[in-house]
Amino acid sequence: MLAVTVVIGVGCLLLGYIFGTNQIITYRGDAVQLSNQLETANEKVVELDAQLIDAQLNLNVLREASNSLREDLTEELSKSARLEEEVTFFKGLMSPSSLTKGLQVAELELVALPASGEYNYQLLLTQVALRRSFIAGDVRMDVIGRYADDAAGGEAVLSLTELASLEAYPMKFRFRYFQDLKGNLALPDNFTPARILVTANQAGKEPLQVSFPWPDLDKAALERSELEKDV
Repeated sequence: MLAVTVVIGVGCLLLGYIFGTNQIITYRGDAVQLSNQLETANEKVVELDAQLIDAQLNLNVLREASNSLREDLTEELSKSARLEEEVTFFKGLMSPSSLTKGLQVAELELVALPASGEYNYQLLLTQVALRRSFIAGDVRMDVIGRYADDAAGGEAVLSLTELASLEAYPMKFRFRYFQDLKGNLALPDNFTPARILVTANQAGKEPLQVSFPWPDLDKAALERSELEKDV
């Protein structure tokens, strides 16, 4: 009876050993498989990291190229607009039949100079005639507006001599086709401009007066900024 018990015990031990050995082999196989899968996953992660870096580099290159293209396009649009204005101007200058003859105050452009608080002005004078000869004379500019501390609220007229440093005034002109008169002016702190009155005097002719409204320079700058964003 004891011998049978011993045999049964030994058999159980052998079965347990065999079963345990099989389980260890199975676990080792699973561990090797998982290790291979982990190695494959790590390799995939490394590959995806490399692809992500390449994609980011490509995105940066594309972004820089897009910004450069936007700047180039904005510059070309500005050039195109200036060329159209010049073409229109020269068409009118060279085709006087449909325009008023003689001296013309064609254009007055103002540009704010934030760094100095001044304004750059550029006054364009032209001559419209079938046969052009040299014309000469002088020009005066007056800025008309109101002082904030003026209780009466009346208009004030400021001569260019009060707003700018000039070597000579009135400003002289002499040209055959056109001439630019340019410079800088500064307004008093408590003065709000409304318009600019330009008076051109040509020898032997009646004075020519043209009034230009003071432009909304902040709005113009904003429109240019919005145009660049849209491009």
